[in-house]
Amino acid sequence: MKVWYYRLVILVIISFSCNLSAQKKWTLRDCIDYARQENIQVKKSRLTAESSDIDIKQTKAELFPSLSGSISQNYSHAKDMSNDYKYKGLFNGQYGLNASWTIFDGNRNQNNIKQAQLQKEADELYIEQQQNDIEISITQTYLQLLYARESIKNNENIVASSEVQLQQTLDFLDVGRITQAEYAQVEAQYSSDKYNLVLAQNSYDSYLLQLKQLLELEIDNELSVEFPEIGDEQIKVFIPSKYEVYQTALQIMPEIKNNQLNIDISKIGKSSAKAGSMPTVSLNGSIGTSNTWNNGPAFSTQVNRNFNQYVGVSVSVPILDNRSTKSNIQKANLQIQTAELNYTQAQKDLSKTVETLYLDAVSGQSNYNAAKDKLKSSELSYTLVKEQYSLGMRNTVEMTTEQNNYANALQELLQAKYTALLSLKLLNFYQGKEITL
Repeated sequence: MKVWYYRLVILVIISFSCNLSAQKKWTLRDCIDYARQENIQVKKSRLTAESSDIDIKQTKAELFPSLSGSISQNYSHAKDMSNDYKYKGLFNGQYGLNASWTIFDGNRNQNNIKQAQLQKEADELYIEQQQNDIEISITQTYLQLLYARESIKNNENIVASSEVQLQQTLDFLDVGRITQAEYAQVEAQYSSDKYNLVLAQNSYDSYLLQLKQLLELEIDNELSVEFPEIGDEQIKVFIPSKYEVYQTALQIMPEIKNNQLNIDISKIGKSSAKAGSMPTVSLNGSIGTSNTWNNGPAFSTQVNRNFNQYVGVSVSVPILDNRSTKSNIQKANLQIQTAELNYTQAQKDLSKTVETLYLDAVSGQSNYNAAKDKLKSSELSYTLVKEQYSLGMRNTVEMTTEQNNYANALQELLQAKYTALLSLKLLNFYQGKEITL
């Protein structure tokens, strides 16, 4: 009985733990850290970097001699001069070891090693670049999700207020204070407000799905997100100069370092191309023996008598290669120029990104302050008009107009708030700071 009791307790604990895991609320940092490790593109980039490790080992191994062994067994059927030219079948065996070592090849092997090592660094930087891209996408989607959630709250409040006004307007209609047309106008406004709420909810669901897909969670995994409160202290922060942000980004962004490495790789490629006009010196050697199975003395005697050794040096000097080396050098020069242009383009792209984020952050802060003032006045006006409407001092057109103005002011404040917040977070990111809320 006790065994079954303990098993039941264990099952309850496991089930409770699974429920806790399923109910985990993901913070922005949780999403970023998870995606930086589990994103498929990031994983593929890691495999490419592992392949570069293999390339480095391969290029280093080419500095050493190569050794191969060979064994062959042959059967021949021919006339034998020593036996009145009668046909005779012979079984022959040959055995050997061959070695070759390239002593000098114009430093081509050394250049291959340098290129492979630089390519490994470039692949590791590409991993970081992929992680940065997914981090930016996660941040954008997460903040859009927060924006949609606050938009739902605002629309819920507006619908609740509109519902009260609709009931109040119905009371006015019953006592004859307004016409049926005026009631219909308030009813249409109420329907429009409910429609806007549905749109906000659909937008929230869409952003939640986008975030789940960015995290590449399974279809049966529910994503529960933590929603921090975003206050003025996160919007009204000091904005560093765009030049300062840009200079820092030039030093730390992997796409810039990657393009620098590509220039170095291209220059080494030119050195390898020049090696095509230089001689290649190789050291070769072999040992071997042979035997005839059905003729002559014993196997060991034949192997000993036929044992041979060979050592030699070969020098290959290119004289005429149909312009191959010259073409390779010219192509290498073009690759260097292309790499330099790519590096310049990467710098310009980074500059454009930083300038855009800076402008969005500055304008976002200004818009946020202006939107707060506008909301304050719109809210006051809307409150006064509602009171006057209840006293019969305002008509339905004035009341619905003020309600729409108030709803627009709420939406403009939200938009300015999250536009500024996103730009500020990404500016911090380009300074090497961690994105958190």
